Amino acid sequence: MIEIWAPRYRDKVVLIAKYRVCSGWNEIVFTKAKHLAGMKFHIQSSEIVKCLLDTNGSVPCYAVPFDKLIRMD
Repeated sequence: MIEIWAPRYRDKVVLIAKYRVCSGWNEIVFTKAKHLAGMKFHIQSSEIVKCLLDTNGSVPCYAVPFDKLIRMD
């Protein structure tokens, strides 16, 4: 499970640290975004690595469009 504080709202992107991506399905949980509280998402690692590399200010991250995340109900 990958914990993300909140998506980057200005361009609707989720920054996922490169070192946190594991092969197969990756579960994403937002910990500080109140409107996403309790929701879980997942995405395949093969989709994550297709995204552009960016940074959160300290580590390299994949800039994954929020629309690529699949909500788990």
